[in-house]
Amino acid sequence: MKSFLSNTLFWGVAFILLQNGDATSQPIQLIPQKENEVIQQPQGEDELSFSQPSLEFWEGTPPSVIETYFPKLPLRLSSPLLRGLRAQIAKEPYTNLLRNTAYETAFLSLLTEGGEVEQAKEFLLEADLPEKDSLLLDLQWLAGDTKKACEKVANLIRSSAQVEWKKQNIYCLYLNGEEERAKIAAEVLNESNPAAAQLLNMLFNEGAQPPFHQSIAKFPFLLTMWLETKQNIPESELNKLSSSSLALIARSEKAPLHTRLLAGEKAVQQGTFTAEDFAALVKESPATEFWGEVAQALASAKTEVLLPLFERAAQQQKLGLLAQVFSSPLASLDPSLKTLPLAPFMVQAFLQSEKNELAKKWGTFFMREAPDEAIAVRPLLHIAFPENNWDQSQIQAWQAYERRLHPLTAPQHSYEMRRILGALGEPSGDPMKGEPAVPSWRQEKALFDGQEAPLLESAATSHRKGEVLLLALTLIGETPLADFSVDKLVPILKALERAGYKAESRSLALEFLLAKGS
Repeated sequence: MKSFLSNTLFWGVAFILLQNGDATSQPIQLIPQKENEVIQQPQGEDELSFSQPSLEFWEGTPPSVIETYFPKLPLRLSSPLLRGLRAQIAKEPYTNLLRNTAYETAFLSLLTEGGEVEQAKEFLLEADLPEKDSLLLDLQWLAGDTKKACEKVANLIRSSAQVEWKKQNIYCLYLNGEEERAKIAAEVLNESNPAAAQLLNMLFNEGAQPPFHQSIAKFPFLLTMWLETKQNIPESELNKLSSSSLALIARSEKAPLHTRLLAGEKAVQQGTFTAEDFAALVKESPATEFWGEVAQALASAKTEVLLPLFERAAQQQKLGLLAQVFSSPLASLDPSLKTLPLAPFMVQAFLQSEKNELAKKWGTFFMREAPDEAIAVRPLLHIAFPENNWDQSQIQAWQAYERRLHPLTAPQHSYEMRRILGALGEPSGDPMKGEPAVPSWRQEKALFDGQEAPLLESAATSHRKGEVLLLALTLIGETPLADFSVDKLVPILKALERAGYKAESRSLALEFLLAKGS
């Protein structure tokens, strides 16, 4: 490392001091010199404090826009920022449409998949939706509240002999230890309706191993009952499940630990399972599993053991999750020359998990002890904690670093970084050789299907806040930010900022760059 730093020190210092001209006169303190000094936030700048919904949230938005785009809102989101924007929409029901069945159904799904099961129950009680009893029961199974679910089933079966209530009542008898009664009831149901009793029969046949398929996961009761088989669910199948179903599986003590861990990490990333609950699961993870390895490595606090695990977490987009799950041991890991190789991963992990003070702490340490290497995360730190001394020289230094270390991907990374910085109104430097061309106005419009893009531009210009969030979320959809096009993101960032969501725009830009590995 010493050799590398010596060879590249001259251009790093030159760029740092370029703003003030003479390199021997008054250097800019980009690299803090004091041991306890941290990156300072300009006075008056909030650290991404998000705007609050107001009474005018939907003012000016025509009902037709809500009716068209509300059902298209993405339900599976791994971006904390996008989930936060969706939550703002959920806090602001469009009262003119509250008796519109399609809108109410979409709003209920929004609450349910956002992990707001209690809020979904309250909304459902006031809504005017068909089959309300069935929907309420689904929510109770989804929350893992089998006691209340079975109490409701007992009440429903007294007033209606529906096959569905019979099936659920048999399972409730089984759960309550009345296996003989349940078995007799299942045999009776099997005689009259073999298809309805098919999955129930596995409760009384230890050798039964009904395969998992997507139709089971669509119904919380069926998924709860299927988990009694104690079978693993392939990760390829888990990737197709809703956020709420993943949380149900992660909570289920009937599911194998391997499946619970896989479902749990996805549910945490999608906001329906807490990091604390997942951390409790991780304690049971064997040392051969990734999470067990990390737990052991953190206990030893050896850099050489932690480094390959951090590299693996970065490749698998799990750095932020790792910082959430192991927040205490990571927070107690002090920056030192011994832990210096971990610094770039620690900065990214804490930025992704929104642990700002720790990100500042490690960022300051990294820039002081290894300034040439720290230039890799310098733009990310500036976007997270804006500083007045950001200028062209620093983006040029970052481009030089990228070109030297990642010559094949540097042009694309440079293009993405410059487009993002430009969208945020920051100095973005000149194009690197080999960068793609910025799309023309006509080409940019052609990136989007339908009318969402022009509607978004109009809504942003008129400050129709709710409409801007609705359309921005619809345009991004459930595409992971790592796979999203920067050319599509830029007009969304600009629209958010024009509508008054400046901090949200900046945070989304940061999440995008972290996801891209820029």
